[in-house]
Amino acid sequence: MSGKEVKSKSILFTYTGLSSFVKNDYLLLSSAHQVHKYHFSPVKGLLKNILEILKQFFFLLIFGWKYNLFYCWFADYHSFLPVLFARIFRKKSVVVIGGYDVCRIRKLKYGAFCSPFRGWFCAKSMKMASIILTVSNHVDRKAKAIAPFTKRTMVYNCVTMESPGETTPFKTDTILTVGLINNERTYQLKGIDTFIETARLLPGFRFEIVGINQSKLAHKLGNLPLNITLYDKVKPQELPAFYLKAKIYCQLSRSESFGVSIAEAMTFGAFPIITREGGMPEVVGSVGALVERDTHSIAKVISEILLKHGSVDENEIKMQIKNHFTQQQRADAILHLIDKL
Repeated sequence: MSGKEVKSKSILFTYTGLSSFVKNDYLLLSSAHQVHKYHFSPVKGLLKNILEILKQFFFLLIFGWKYNLFYCWFADYHSFLPVLFARIFRKKSVVVIGGYDVCRIRKLKYGAFCSPFRGWFCAKSMKMASIILTVSNHVDRKAKAIAPFTKRTMVYNCVTMESPGETTPFKTDTILTVGLINNERTYQLKGIDTFIETARLLPGFRFEIVGINQSKLAHKLGNLPLNITLYDKVKPQELPAFYLKAKIYCQLSRSESFGVSIAEAMTFGAFPIITREGGMPEVVGSVGALVERDTHSIAKVISEILLKHGSVDENEIKMQIKNHFTQQQRADAILHLIDKL
């Protein structure tokens, strides 16, 4: 931290799953403050959630007085009591809005607001929070519509992977997409159907899908084109090997609040092709291609990019990430925010 020394705060960090971006916030907060993790176990069923809320209630009743600030990743059942406790006892609370918590896609039954009951907890959490922290301008606009009178700050998600340098010598004519695709809903959300049909139109190029649960989605994968290779979920440290060789990274999602995988692929110089959804255009900026959901049009863009790849500036793609989405940039912005609360 730069400037004058600021007194360390005691922070209760509430989360439901320790994904890479959630873990990153925990680590950056821990670099300057005393942070205690509280894991609210996500469960299905109203009764089980009530039991988890009761468990959290008694924890806050007994130990809540120790904390100056309550930091919740996502608005949901788990964020309601911490922000309510903070308001009653005149403490501060931050709720990070990641996208699912302001989303409602009824056709795919995706988003917290598909359930009025769950949506109520999300909305109340946002309205009672001291400040809402959003991960993209797209998410920020949605949060404003739900909680117009709550203070908001937009701080982009970040990439924790290191760029290999200005040029990447291991590139092949590979078109890659990455995601946690473990059911029919995520299969549709991540646009895997569109990706597969695009591959069918380009039999001369290699397509790869990383993170797909082949056993659960076997009924969707029975007639794959021969130029597609599937990989189940891999460890985060294994992803750079895929990004390194891909000339093109496709994210054909139907909903995407930010797009961490896009930013990671761009860090390794992959040319991004995305649909015009959510926060993805903010990540790509002017260095990628925005496409409609039309497989022939997408196939044409891929062919053109691969044929002229020598003229694609990998360094420009990497600089888009370095200029806007680094770990240090997110750390500086969040620590400054916490210091002011």
